[in-house]
Amino acid sequence: MEKKGLKTTEAQRKAVREYEKKNDRINVIFPAGTRDKMERLGIDKPGTFIKEIVAAELERMEKYKK
Repeated sequence: MEKKGLKTTEAQRKAVREYEKKNDRINVIFPAGTRDKMERLGIDKPGTFIKEIVAAELERMEKYKK
């Protein structure tokens, strides 16, 4: 039985919990103006850009660590 006032179903909440178990969340604060700078450079999706850059750098670092 669902509690009154919840806007999501139990199935939706369960799906979110499962998604969160499979992913890491890292919150980052950048200096003011960073988003504007990214837009000027043609970066339409800052989150995607940051994920790709971090993944590439981690891969590069792992190569040199071995």
